[in-house]
Amino acid sequence: MKTICQTVSGQGRIYKRGPVWYIDYWVDGLRKRERAGNKEAALEALAAKTTDVKRGALGFEKKQVVHFSDFAEEYKKIKAPARSIRSIKGYVKHLVAFFGELPLSRITPELVESFKQKRMKQRIRTKDKNRVRTAKGSTINRELAVLKNIFSVALKQRRFRGENPVKSVAFFPEQSRDYVLNKEEIIKLLEAAGAELRKVILIALNTGLRKGEILGLKWSQVNFEDGIISFARTKSAKFHRVPMNTVVLSILTSIERKGDYVFPGRWGRGRLVDCKKPFEDARVKAGLPELHFHDLRHCAGTYMDAAGVSIRTIQQLLGHQDIRTTTRYINPNDENRRKAVNALAALFEDPGKSAGRETPGTNVAQTQREEGETVEISTN
Repeated sequence: MKTICQTVSGQGRIYKRGPVWYIDYWVDGLRKRERAGNKEAALEALAAKTTDVKRGALGFEKKQVVHFSDFAEEYKKIKAPARSIRSIKGYVKHLVAFFGELPLSRITPELVESFKQKRMKQRIRTKDKNRVRTAKGSTINRELAVLKNIFSVALKQRRFRGENPVKSVAFFPEQSRDYVLNKEEIIKLLEAAGAELRKVILIALNTGLRKGEILGLKWSQVNFEDGIISFARTKSAKFHRVPMNTVVLSILTSIERKGDYVFPGRWGRGRLVDCKKPFEDARVKAGLPELHFHDLRHCAGTYMDAAGVSIRTIQQLLGHQDIRTTTRYINPNDENRRKAVNALAALFEDPGKSAGRETPGTNVAQTQREEGETVEISTN
């Protein structure tokens, strides 16, 4: 019986024996052959098997099977120092509920896509029993980002082989928030807030600190002599120092010390955990549109930019590791945009006027009118 062979670079080979095509590949030093049908099917099957081999899904050697739920617990311990660990634990909970005891090597891009679609349709109960909602695309994106990072960590620790299965999965499109409070809105929010919340808001607006950094602030981190607030461990795991302006100094000086934390919890125990409800109440009372506490951080970045502070300095003050993140925190408002175009206008005005003389040809519109031409400005 005649045999036709074809070697596929980096994968193995396919061969035809009689009317049937077969695939021939190696796994952990052992040869594997399988029937595949026609030539096209053989090429597709060999490519799929090669991918599985690279991911470690077809290994014959005796090795420890790493289950997703077990590694997820290890992952939480690795990420424990991060200030976002509370959110990470919530995201991991949903991931474990879906992937469970499945080995890391068996989690494919198709399975990740199934998780994404299921979460999109999953109904979530709220405090209002009459209201049920589904998970937001942004929330699912955060979960996918954590899943991607889980596999990245597993790859570094050599607990997983092959390509990250989240890499080829499309995330939901997100619309960046472009809402910065103007001065009148800030005053309304401060007037609607209680005394304690007002201090928290003012510190946020004058430092650009995250909510968790403010509520978790300890007196030991505040250096009144140097006027500096220090963070030994930030979201990006780097040392962070933020100078205090007169507003922040005045607020912190006026607060009575009741324990280790600047904003202690109920009865002076621990720290103030959250201020989500009082902040939402203040927003509604002030008559402001949808507003998140994190938007105050955007306000700080935007107002620093409007004051002429360099983006590098803003990056350091906000504690961003990547300057591209900082650019998303700077949202020019109409007033800033108007200043920008007025600055451009000065470039095209007749510079001779300021010197008390006329400079021919510098004012294009004026020259054209003198020549009797009609000047039209398109709004399209």
